[in-house]
Amino acid sequence: MIMDFQDKLNAYRDEINRSLDNILQIQEPKLLYEPMKYIIEIGGKRIRPILCDIFYRMFEGKKDKVLYPALAIELLHNFTLVHDDIMDDDDKRRNKPTVHIKWDLAVGVLAGDGVVSLAYKVLLMEKFSRSDQIINIFTDGLLEVCEGQGFDKEFETREDVTEDEYINMIDKKTSALLAVSSKIGAACANASDELINVADQYGRALGIAFQIQDDYLDIAGDEFLLGKTYGSDVQKGKKTYLYIKAKQKLKGNDLDKFDEIISKENVTREEILQVKDIYEKNGILDDTKIEIARRIDIAKNAIEVLSENYDTNELKAFTEYMLNRKF
Repeated sequence: MIMDFQDKLNAYRDEINRSLDNILQIQEPKLLYEPMKYIIEIGGKRIRPILCDIFYRMFEGKKDKVLYPALAIELLHNFTLVHDDIMDDDDKRRNKPTVHIKWDLAVGVLAGDGVVSLAYKVLLMEKFSRSDQIINIFTDGLLEVCEGQGFDKEFETREDVTEDEYINMIDKKTSALLAVSSKIGAACANASDELINVADQYGRALGIAFQIQDDYLDIAGDEFLLGKTYGSDVQKGKKTYLYIKAKQKLKGNDLDKFDEIISKENVTREEILQVKDIYEKNGILDDTKIEIARRIDIAKNAIEVLSENYDTNELKAFTEYMLNRKF
């Protein structure tokens, strides 16, 4: 069943990639459109448009699939990645140079603005009975992502970030767009407000699990599959779930060593591996995996109410896929 669903995911991705390629053709000025196309062609998991489509079909939308709103969500996501890479000064995205590295900072900002503008244009290409609500969900999600990014930036200069503050930050920065994907899929199918609320609960729980999983994979995942700088969170002293757990649990020499490495401006690969060893020795990696599974269970429980009236098998398979992803 897992392989069958993986085949479905691959087919979804191929269709999404073809559709995105058709939407954005190189125009003038090339300094805007070439980096925009580069952003889109870098690829990605495309989980947000896939999730939107799953909810649309589960709630028995009138068409075979929902295309343009799903593509708009993927474009919105790519916009957030471009600006996130600039703010974090990341040099790799999916094993390729980030936009501001391949061109320059100004072009990175411009291309990101172009992609979010295109996202709104694509969102409006398809009309639904709840179009006003769909636009509001989309816009509110964008603002939430910005709020989450603002909290993340504030945390850079704080040593006392709590777990609750961190969860609130990732609920906005990461969960918001997964909730947008779920809710827009439901709204396009003209689902009731009650069902859209269930979609929101699911997307937010899944998004929190997804971000904590990203924190985990940053240091415990396969570097090539990850497609970005290995241990970048440690290098930047990011306040991740693992960082917060480390601050809660570490004592003595391990705490001293951790604080020494995490506060350095230039962290070596050897030092990143030392942090990984500290995480392993003190059960922090295990704690993180347990929390990921717990959040996934919350997502599963959120949609259990739907099983009586709707076919949730594909959504459940998608949830399991997210729990077991490697990048």
